[in-house]
Amino acid sequence: MQTGTITSTILIGGIGFTSTITRTAEGQISHVVELPAGVAGAVSATGVDGLATGHGLVQGDVVDLHWTGGGEQKCRRGITIDTASANAVTFDDSPPAGGDALPAEDTAVVVGKQIEVNTEWVGNDSEIVAARLSKIGAVDFRDDTAASVLAAKLAAAASWFWAAGQGVDNPFADKTLATIKASNGSTSECTLHVGVLYQSVE
Repeated sequence: MQTGTITSTILIGGIGFTSTITRTAEGQISHVVELPAGVAGAVSATGVDGLATGHGLVQGDVVDLHWTGGGEQKCRRGITIDTASANAVTFDDSPPAGGDALPAEDTAVVVGKQIEVNTEWVGNDSEIVAARLSKIGAVDFRDDTAASVLAAKLAAAASWFWAAGQGVDNPFADKTLATIKASNGSTSECTLHVGVLYQSVE
């Protein structure tokens, strides 16, 4: 049997305490993936301009746009680049993107290329699923039809997790997970960690 553990440290109002969740199961999956640095720019009427020369983005790339709006982390996910030039990219909403609506023109954004991680497990068998990014960014768990099952925006060094038996519905129920798409919302390299503990024996 394999063991998965989630440990949290809480400091509030001058007191501190820890919380530990432990689960056991037969199967486990782990991914450690380096995400390329995002590219800073500003929203234009047709896409994003003001990109640094040598940005490396090309026609057909799928990217996420990251920005801060109203003090909150925002992300428009799954944008396909139509054209790329020395300092700009253009795109429309075909195929449709997801996440937050695009911000106003001239809003500062970071363009992060989506990296796809191949993975496979049955959602109903999940005991623990966790993801962490070392920089600000986004992760999108997708099923075997390529549909988004769960998307999360993560602050730098923050984690998202779900564990069975905590009174929260399994977000992966009745799905077969196939890929994870992740992007970096910062202009320096980022590391993605994903861990899955699941019941692999009937």
